[in-house]
Amino acid sequence: MRTVDKTPLKISILDAWQIVVHYIADDHAAKFSGRAKETLVFRRLRKEIGATTSALRITGPDSQERFGDWSIDLVCDSENEKIAVEGKFKVQTDGAVPDNRKAAFFDLYKLEAYVDSGEYSAGLFVWLTDEPGYLVPASGDSRDFSTHRGRVYDAGMPLHAHRSRGPMPLPLILKRRYEFEWRSVGATKRWHYLVIAVEGKARNGEPISS
Repeated sequence: MRTVDKTPLKISILDAWQIVVHYIADDHAAKFSGRAKETLVFRRLRKEIGATTSALRITGPDSQERFGDWSIDLVCDSENEKIAVEGKFKVQTDGAVPDNRKAAFFDLYKLEAYVDSGEYSAGLFVWLTDEPGYLVPASGDSRDFSTHRGRVYDAGMPLHAHRSRGPMPLPLILKRRYEFEWRSVGATKRWHYLVIAVEGKARNGEPISS
């Protein structure tokens, strides 16, 4: 199992994400509903990060930082680190599982672009869902974009599909290796969450170490 390289800011974000996923899974999901439910989740994440971290500038989710044509869900900026966070909060009533699989990989694609630009020291992709379809192997047009438990994506592997819901390059090719290590959360084990790190460099140009 691959561990995420830990830096002070990354630890703060990951600790806050743990608080958020446990809160939602422990019978508070109804507070995060409707068309703006992902924004509500990121508002809660921002609140939890801000409560534990001083000397930090947080941008998003309501007024988002731009990177070219894209808006970043959340950006956490400290003296030595600047971390971009993209994420998904998907529930069973959403449907559109094949499109959402592709959108998740596109988030990783965007995070790689942020980090490789040198403007961001790292990226984090976070996901919380109660939809079991994301944890099992995909078929049909989203087969290459499967997010199933234990999926390993090897750098440079082309991901093919006939269509996507939004504009994204097809085939999609990522530059790093990723593992989909889903973890259950909550008393009922109905909810599952995922964290994938996109590693970069510190602002002094040196690789970030654990």
